Amino acid sequence: MGDDNIRALGRGLDVLEYLSMSGGARRNELTKRFGLSRPAIFRILQTLHQCGLVSEGRDEVYRPTLAVHGLSDGLSDQAWAIWAAQPTLLELQKEVTWTCELSTYENYAMVQRETTHTLNPYCIEIELDVRRSMLLTAAGRAYLAFCPPAEAAAILEHLERHGDPVNPSARCTPEFYEFVDAARLNGFATERRQTYPNAAAIAAPVRRGGRVLACLSIIWIAKAVPFREGVESLAPALLRARASIEAAMIGDGDLASDGRLAPGCG
Repeated sequence: MGDDNIRALGRGLDVLEYLSMSGGARRNELTKRFGLSRPAIFRILQTLHQCGLVSEGRDEVYRPTLAVHGLSDGLSDQAWAIWAAQPTLLELQKEVTWTCELSTYENYAMVQRETTHTLNPYCIEIELDVRRSMLLTAAGRAYLAFCPPAEAAAILEHLERHGDPVNPSARCTPEFYEFVDAARLNGFATERRQTYPNAAAIAAPVRRGGRVLACLSIIWIAKAVPFREGVESLAPALLRARASIEAAMIGDGDLASDGRLAPGCG
């Protein structure tokens, strides 16, 4: 194999590794990250696609396929959940009309990884990859309600000591623990959005092997659908979609404990 072929192979593996760890990326992002020309990135992606290792979604995001899961350690668990959620997220959007999102935990915040906001006819402005508060959002509350108790306690201890990195005014109030307890009882968390006052949200955890890999959310305009009515009408679809995503991942895994969350901050 010539030097050029070896170099091309190395670049292809680097791109595949990045897509596997991140869950997916657009061509522009890959061009900037690897410092390659657009034609070079296109050729790499075309080759990976022909080998059945990546696919291109309607959102122009290239994602690793099921075949990658059999290579070495395969996808990271979070990336695997993001990949498995793609078809279900679009079907959920069609069913409920409102914006549907998938977020993952990262550095004491929830990060939006996928959103159908461009398909929402009511135009709720939600940015992809924006960090969300663990304490104030439905996704953050769902994560803390259903992740292993030791992990939840460690996250809350950090937030108490160092503050909420997204919203410094957020606190672990008695009301917060009521939200968390209600989430465990209902199977999903709720939120009247602090950052979007006219919006409300519900979120459910996507779990595997006793861990929360991601949280699935539905966001709607509270002025159009009152909060309680929205929760009652949207929760069944949310929970069905969550179950579909979990079933799509390899192995069902053990669900996280539903024990009460011990207060970790005042």
